[in-house]
Amino acid sequence: MKSSALLTLALVAVAVAPASVHAAIVDGRWKIEGRESGGHVSLNLTRSWNQGNSKGTWSSTEDYDRDDLRGLPSGRSADGPVSMTIAREAGTIRLDGQMDDGQGSGKFTFTPDPNYVADLKRAGFGNVSDDDVFRLCAHDVDRASIREARSLGLRDLTLEGLIRMRSHGVTPEFVRALNNAGYSNLAVEEVIRLQIHGVTPEYVRGLVSAGKKPSPEEIVRFKIHGLEPAYVSTLSRWFGPEEMVRLHLNGVSADDVRQFRALGYESAGAEDLVRLQNNGVSPAFARRAQELHGRVTIDELIKLKINGIE
Repeated sequence: MKSSALLTLALVAVAVAPASVHAAIVDGRWKIEGRESGGHVSLNLTRSWNQGNSKGTWSSTEDYDRDDLRGLPSGRSADGPVSMTIAREAGTIRLDGQMDDGQGSGKFTFTPDPNYVADLKRAGFGNVSDDDVFRLCAHDVDRASIREARSLGLRDLTLEGLIRMRSHGVTPEFVRALNNAGYSNLAVEEVIRLQIHGVTPEYVRGLVSAGKKPSPEEIVRFKIHGLEPAYVSTLSRWFGPEEMVRLHLNGVSADDVRQFRALGYESAGAEDLVRLQNNGVSPAFARRAQELHGRVTIDELIKLKINGIE
């Protein structure tokens, strides 16, 4: 199976799947839109529930290998009623409906595999509902994937965490690379956030080599705002993470900081440097002002620039 997208919609309950769902039938709607491409079929599964204190809608669209959809017809001659199955370790999804020119829709039902459920409980995942098992099946979380995830040393590993890591493309290799970069025992949500925001192990190693070890949340902020490891490496000796982000967002380069400090403005804080940048005071202007007027303060530099005086 090749994952292409995941949409999680309108989860308005205090719990995604309450224990009461265990005895209920897990069913919903399926849809195939567009012809298959490269041996893959884009299948959407959607289900809604409103039971007790739990109400919501779940939807997932993924690319399935044609062979995974047993009973999927091919060609125009196959238009008409269809009955297909997706069989995985977690259970079997049966899809009944209608096909028309390569597109189709209908209703699905899910039957969990009792041995898989028993293995989950033996592995320490209690209160496993049929809805939990269905989503594990939809994202093809097999026993080997669960064992490997448990070996990575992640904190707070739950069934929901397993599903979220799978749907967001978090691989064991990614987690191990983070471990090797000095970030072991991460929480599941920390790993997911790093993945979602495009943080690579190489990026993390670059930040760590700068002599600092930012937190996962700080790494995400650096990445979101485009701070390169070299920028952090230069400025981290003088400024904290939030100050570096502010400097970068206001266009203050690492070289400008070095030059201002070389001109004697070692005590200039991030706010001072931002003011200089926003008022067009460059290190070259400051150097010229000192040559003409001697030692000048930051406020005096800004006044000279604003009034067009050198």
